[in-house]
Amino acid sequence: MVRFRRQGTALLCCLSFHISFCTLAAEKLRFVLYYPQVPPYMYVDQQTNKVVGLVPELLEEHFSGQKVKLEFVLDNRRGAEHRLYSGDVDAMLLAPEWTQKPQQLIFSDLVLQHRDYLFALTPFASGSSIKDWLAGKSVCTRQYYVYEVLEPFFRQHNTTRVDASSELAQMKMLQSGRCDYAYINEHVARWLQQHQFADLSLYQSPEYFGEVALRVAFHPNWQPYLRGFNQYLARQHQKNNISKKLEFYIQQR
Repeated sequence: MVRFRRQGTALLCCLSFHISFCTLAAEKLRFVLYYPQVPPYMYVDQQTNKVVGLVPELLEEHFSGQKVKLEFVLDNRRGAEHRLYSGDVDAMLLAPEWTQKPQQLIFSDLVLQHRDYLFALTPFASGSSIKDWLAGKSVCTRQYYVYEVLEPFFRQHNTTRVDASSELAQMKMLQSGRCDYAYINEHVARWLQQHQFADLSLYQSPEYFGEVALRVAFHPNWQPYLRGFNQYLARQHQKNNISKKLEFYIQQR
């Protein structure tokens, strides 16, 4: 499991990225667009300057029928979490275990899961163990995050942590030789290799280190909308649509 440890420099600007679904909308959902951005989940398309990805598409499909407009608010995860408690924003993509005060939020059912892996530029030796991979090596990680599964190696096995500001920065540091491994979730790693590092041979560890269930965390004011959104998610999972949409954004050129 990965947890956020402390706040970096907050980017408190609110982008004027709007997706309007109905001019008679009775509500506006202010949804957090993470900075740094997290493709394929949600990001700004550089060619169209529109917010795209799996999560915006799911929100659009459901809330357009509820006469709710979407407004995307750019912020880092920790800063946005505090704004969610106060009602300054309405919702964001989170795992409950990442939050400081989960009892003050309401969470949707599962949106998607991901697993965290080590990624390297050379294959992992057959029959090798996690200790073999990490002892005396360096790992590119996300700045301000706590990696509970890696902490014993940082403390006891001479494994060096090399922090980066984003998953893209982690990959660039791995490519340049600044670390032996990058610790990234499977979906983001695939998107980065497909879109940013197509010529890079990348090897995934045989074992994963943690599994995270991502949900939409809402301010309690949005309780009346929760049941309908959960029903929508259930239908999408039953039809395997979420996996299909995720794959579309990973492969999209």
